[in-house]
Amino acid sequence: MMIIENFTLSKHKVSRIFLPEIRGRRCFPSEGGWMFTDSCTGEFNLFHPFSRTQIQLPPQNALKEALQKDAEITHYIIDKAVLSANPSLTSDYVLVISDLTYGRGDLAFWRPGDVNWTKIVMRRKARFNSLFHHKGKFYAFNYGGELWVFDVPGCSVPEPIVEPHRLTRLKDPILHQPDTQYYFVEISGALLFLIRFLNNTYTSDYETIKFKVFEIDVIKDQLNEINTLGDSTIFLGRNGATAMVTGLKPNHIYFTDDVFESGGKDMGVYNFENGKVESFYSGVSLSPVCLPTWVNPSFGS
Repeated sequence: MMIIENFTLSKHKVSRIFLPEIRGRRCFPSEGGWMFTDSCTGEFNLFHPFSRTQIQLPPQNALKEALQKDAEITHYIIDKAVLSANPSLTSDYVLVISDLTYGRGDLAFWRPGDVNWTKIVMRRKARFNSLFHHKGKFYAFNYGGELWVFDVPGCSVPEPIVEPHRLTRLKDPILHQPDTQYYFVEISGALLFLIRFLNNTYTSDYETIKFKVFEIDVIKDQLNEINTLGDSTIFLGRNGATAMVTGLKPNHIYFTDDVFESGGKDMGVYNFENGKVESFYSGVSLSPVCLPTWVNPSFGS
């Protein structure tokens, strides 16, 4: 049995949804309410929790072949999964995933009609902290401060050659501080860089204490801090961040836990004006597998 608690922020209302389709699966939210799901049996799919639509993806065995991993590996550690578009609205979309097996950030993509995954060859091996899609291109940010960009053609190109190139390498000392996590988000067409600061990350008592937000100067390879989000509200979690103008609190950051092992305890809302963290939900995560996640539903067929 898999019961999901659906907490509606605008109404402060909790409802329960029975979703046997994602029992025992890790979930990564993406475009239009769709989620990439990863099962312990090696199955991957895309799932929409409200329409209950499923899209079967090539399994882990196909990923093993694409990434040319060792035969003894029985399970892959998928860390990120990002869609280029909403599958409810178009069949011309791309899914990119990041695999952390061996602690490295291997990337692979799949498009509707593809039989297998295709590896994205990086000139530099590094673990990626962020993977996101912005204005028609994919971006990957690693712990060395490098921001890589690449384009994956649509289904009309049968065997595309994907060539990532480094857009910038940030050298700001703030990137070397411990107990930090990184995100990217688009606000009013601009790409912003978020840093989440935590304490006690080596214990179960860790918690988020503050955020900082920057614009990236790719010419000077530097960060320029900003002090307001304006009318926008940011929602961030395990698979990335999104921003929108809502009926909720503007100039605030709503966040969920990033650590699978902890079951989603670190949740709250950060007031960008006064720097305080508040609670928005007093419940606990019901699933040790699927972390609390943000879903902005699209009900298109």
